[in-house]
Amino acid sequence: MSTPQLANAPPGSQGMPPMQNKDPKALALATAIRYNKCLKQRQGILTSSKNRSDFFRYKRWERAMQSDEYLKLQLKKPDLLPIVKTKEDLQKVFVVLIKNQMVIPVIKLSTKVAKDRGITIDKQTPAIEPTNKATLTDDEYYVWNFTPANPLMPLYSLLAIIVVFGLILFPLWPIWMRQGVWWISNTVLVFLGLLLALGVVRGIIYLITLIFMKRQFWLFPNLFADVGVIESFKPLYEWEEPSTKGKKSNKNKAVTSSSQIEEKKVSSNSAKASSVKPSANTIKKRVATVEEVVDDE
Repeated sequence: MSTPQLANAPPGSQGMPPMQNKDPKALALATAIRYNKCLKQRQGILTSSKNRSDFFRYKRWERAMQSDEYLKLQLKKPDLLPIVKTKEDLQKVFVVLIKNQMVIPVIKLSTKVAKDRGITIDKQTPAIEPTNKATLTDDEYYVWNFTPANPLMPLYSLLAIIVVFGLILFPLWPIWMRQGVWWISNTVLVFLGLLLALGVVRGIIYLITLIFMKRQFWLFPNLFADVGVIESFKPLYEWEEPSTKGKKSNKNKAVTSSSQIEEKKVSSNSAKASSVKPSANTIKKRVATVEEVVDDE
């Protein structure tokens, strides 16, 4: 089975056919199944364009087509979304997507091959390469070559046009609206100025305590932390304890060295004691003891 080229294929290759030439049923099916949770899609880097695209396994496609989410959509659009009951039905529907260039068969490259080709990847984003074979096996990979249009895009466009025209006609606004905009803009600027000044003040206080005190003082320690607005001003202040890792490590080293010295002394003393010859008194005592034992017998 021949595979169509990607929409962002290199120069000289066949591009994706115009959207109006696609099968309406294929468009409806791709839109219904594109973000189905059962697909468990991952992002991969295409070797042809170095762009990130979503890809999935074929067996995930079969599960998505049999999911409750798809069945609900199928009931709403029975004329466009097909009913699939057997494995052959699933394959026929999937072939329609391939022919309309909605999905492209790919192979996942190993990390070594990807690095040899100069492709920057990570553990979560492997490199994928389009292939000319589509066997529809369970573990075969396919990449999406289709992104459905956002249904809210016309509304966003209309809002953008209204905002632009509203700014152009600002001199014609009522006096109360212009005064409201003036107060809001000045309030925002004052707040940003106070925030900047507060950051400078807390930095100066920290540097002073860093030089002249053992502990450092932080005013609003969570001011620039990744927390909420209210949590940024809690607590009011905080004392930063100096790091004691270096001192502890030095103490541990001193204790270790002293213990090693003591062990060496003990071992040397025991060696000396074992090497000393027994004295005459010691021999005499031992002989006397033996004689006493003989007399007792």
